[in-house]
Amino acid sequence: MKAWRHAGDEDSCFGDPWPLLSSFLAENGYDIWNPTTRSTPRIRRYRACDLPTSSLGRHYHRRTDASPLIMTSLMVTNGLVYPARHKKGFDVVIKTICAGSQGHSQLRILRKLATGAEAMRPSNHVLPMFEEIHLDDIVFGVFPFLSTPLDNRFFCTEVCSAGDMINLIVQMLEATIFIHDRLIAHQDLFIDNFLCEYMPCSLAERHAIPPRVFLIDFESAIEFSADSRPEDRLVDSHFFGDTFTRGKAPETLRKGVPFDPFALDIWQLGYKLAMYGTTVVDIDDIILEMGKEDPKARPSARDAFERIVKITRSIPPEELDVQPVDWELIRGAGYWKE
Repeated sequence: MKAWRHAGDEDSCFGDPWPLLSSFLAENGYDIWNPTTRSTPRIRRYRACDLPTSSLGRHYHRRTDASPLIMTSLMVTNGLVYPARHKKGFDVVIKTICAGSQGHSQLRILRKLATGAEAMRPSNHVLPMFEEIHLDDIVFGVFPFLSTPLDNRFFCTEVCSAGDMINLIVQMLEATIFIHDRLIAHQDLFIDNFLCEYMPCSLAERHAIPPRVFLIDFESAIEFSADSRPEDRLVDSHFFGDTFTRGKAPETLRKGVPFDPFALDIWQLGYKLAMYGTTVVDIDDIILEMGKEDPKARPSARDAFERIVKITRSIPPEELDVQPVDWELIRGAGYWKE
């Protein structure tokens, strides 16, 4: 899987296998997108031939979106994924899930959460997997095309309200509850592993139904058996290795000391959320609690969800039609102590 992740990199001996797979994928009904001239060895950009149709049945581009290219291009930072168009006209993302002996845990979890009746549950925010494509010992997963990750573009815009932000946070917590209830810890639960149907924009254009949030990327996930004891649901602190470049929770820095991966998920989810203020002090305090150094002092996903929902219901909706607070105003609290 490491070779696939770095496929297409300038220094990769693996090369870029995706163009070589174009005929095989076409036989399965998918035409891969073409790379743009703006691609670099580390960041790959792909462009559709025209405005794509979402795999979920409709366009998600809105006139208030920050960029008119938001649904006609896709930027990726590794070689595991590639955008494609189905012969019926809708767009998807194809991801390498298994190669050889690697990736089978991720495949098992995706089959459990992202397919069948389980994928239809309203509280399940895992991005559905449409189908698997098998080539020798390689398994590809086909997923809906949603080009917008929940990164800071959502929280640094003049059209996104505090109410929009809180709705996204609540959905992310609901997604976390769903997998934790099934004894699955994500272990890479940063907000750019959440996708959204479209950019929420209540300050400019209100919609009857808010955009739905989806959880992706179960490469690092771990599943515990139903008969396991809570005190035994731990992972080794060496799991991440020296190549992990995201923020590291305090417990992962203690070499040789097992830690609770569910508490780790909470820390990771709050990691970037703590850079922003919702304008609701009680909600901001809960987010900062998610980053406490002691894993046992962090709220569970369910506890944080229920508390935030209760607080939100007590606030008149019009009071949330304001811009979120700039992160500089709360820097120094929680994760970023001076």
